[in-house]
Amino acid sequence: MKAGILLFIALLFQQSVLAEGNQLGFILGAPTGISAKKELGNDRAVDAALAYSLRKEESLVIHANYLFENQFAFHIQDLATLNLYYGIGGRFAFIDEGKDKDKIAIGPRAPIGLTYDFAQVPVQTFVELSATLDLIPDTDVDFDAGIGARIKF
Repeated sequence: MKAGILLFIALLFQQSVLAEGNQLGFILGAPTGISAKKELGNDRAVDAALAYSLRKEESLVIHANYLFENQFAFHIQDLATLNLYYGIGGRFAFIDEGKDKDKIAIGPRAPIGLTYDFAQVPVQTFVELSATLDLIPDTDVDFDAGIGARIKF
């Protein structure tokens, strides 16, 4: 089942990779893995990650979010401009240990974070905090944090 989901995600990403406004990179933290983002215009974006969780029970984690971006939210004396974003999405976490072994945790996810776009190179860095309310197989609240970078193409 994991292989089928990964193949589906790869096919979806392959369809949009040639268009402008795409970013691909990494996220470190909880979870750690590959991060992708698609700019939609009008300060909106979609991001997703295919990652490995460092939590004891979870292994493969897939999440996707619809983001609202606030350009130039914080301006620091011509040194840097930090953009605020927040959104809503979903998360699938495959559980490898514990009482729910071999089950999938599913629930809505609410990220908030900051991005920094470098002026001279096509790179965006980010820091993100998120809350997830797992509804399946049990009700549980998880908090995740990560930092990362993506190359724009």
